[in-house]
Amino acid sequence: MKRFFIIVLALCAAAAASAQTWKHVPELEAALREDIARAGNNNYTYHHGDLRDTPPPAGYKPFYISHYARHGSRHSWGDKYYVLILDVLHKADSLGILSPGGRDAMQQTAEVLEAWNGMDGRLSQRGVREHRDMGHRMVKRFPAVFKGTPCIRAIASTVQRSIISMNAFTNAVSADRPRTQWYLDTGERFMDYISDTGHRLPICKELAKPLYEHLWDAPCDSTYILRQFFTDPDAARALIPSLDVFNHALYRTATISGCWDIEERILPQMQFEYLYRFCVAEGNDQFARYGSCAEVGFERFDSAHLLLDDIVAKADEAIAGGEYRADLRFGHDYPLLMLCACLGVEGPGSRIPFDEVETRWWCWRELSMGSNLQMIFYRNRAGRVLVKFLYQEQERALRNLESVSGPYYDWETVKANIQGYRR
Repeated sequence: MKRFFIIVLALCAAAAASAQTWKHVPELEAALREDIARAGNNNYTYHHGDLRDTPPPAGYKPFYISHYARHGSRHSWGDKYYVLILDVLHKADSLGILSPGGRDAMQQTAEVLEAWNGMDGRLSQRGVREHRDMGHRMVKRFPAVFKGTPCIRAIASTVQRSIISMNAFTNAVSADRPRTQWYLDTGERFMDYISDTGHRLPICKELAKPLYEHLWDAPCDSTYILRQFFTDPDAARALIPSLDVFNHALYRTATISGCWDIEERILPQMQFEYLYRFCVAEGNDQFARYGSCAEVGFERFDSAHLLLDDIVAKADEAIAGGEYRADLRFGHDYPLLMLCACLGVEGPGSRIPFDEVETRWWCWRELSMGSNLQMIFYRNRAGRVLVKFLYQEQERALRNLESVSGPYYDWETVKANIQGYRR
């Protein structure tokens, strides 16, 4: 008997130790509690950064902009999560066991399903506004680039959400500068550089797998949602084949709702522990696959070289007196992340050991809907060219590269640094 109690105590101690292996990062927890929609990671709606500009060195004025933006807020793919949720909640309603919170969730899910309307990846009107407002801010912030009768070139991915994003942005510029001359285009040939996400190296998957398993080694309370949505949790449990799948469906439904300006009523009712872990698991997986992970060599950025070549060639064309004042590109999140990683843009492109990602790289902040990189080119009378990098419209430094002044970098130095990744 004594031996039996020793074994039981040992098992309890092991279980307690397992439960204690998971600890929240206080800063991330605070950020999610401030706005729980951030748990949606790259489904989080666009929020621009600090728009203040550090004055350039004396004599330098902006003359050209090179830009790459992810499309704006959009829908996700398929309706299986919405159908699952509505099936359960409608059955509970017919049994008279649906709580007011469950009724709110049913209404929100129905609105998301209606917005989807059978169109995967469809750009929302919020996504239109995100790019429209971005275009207005660019003109207001850098009026010298858009003075007179500027010629601007804009290329979009062939995907609908990117084309409509380009339409919203360019219409906004034209509204502010009616004399703007446009070159607009899209097509399969452009997809080679504007939408290439490259190859997923096996090491990236291997890095992400242990972390994902660790996140769930101490299980969450999957029954928590039963007490929120139903007046009879035991009866409701019989309606749900898998609570884990049901929680996941709620997460997917809720975190896309903001893209459609649908009032959020599901996330506040979900267990915070679930949302925190979903956020970390997905964010770290995306960084492992597409970010500048310190354990992975620079060869994983090969797919960004065509895009970098396009940026360099068109910038040099503008510097040499070309007709275009700006080159605008409208694409997708993973090519943008690869681009920032290859350029060394601090924040999205920070080079981080995988075990530090949770404390230093948050997907909702670095890869939200509408995320964008703007390269603002300045020139003085002597012809020297400097470039400033904006990410989410906020000044950013380049990793391990000395600037001329503040956020302003010598263009030739930046080009040499780009070439350095190929050596």
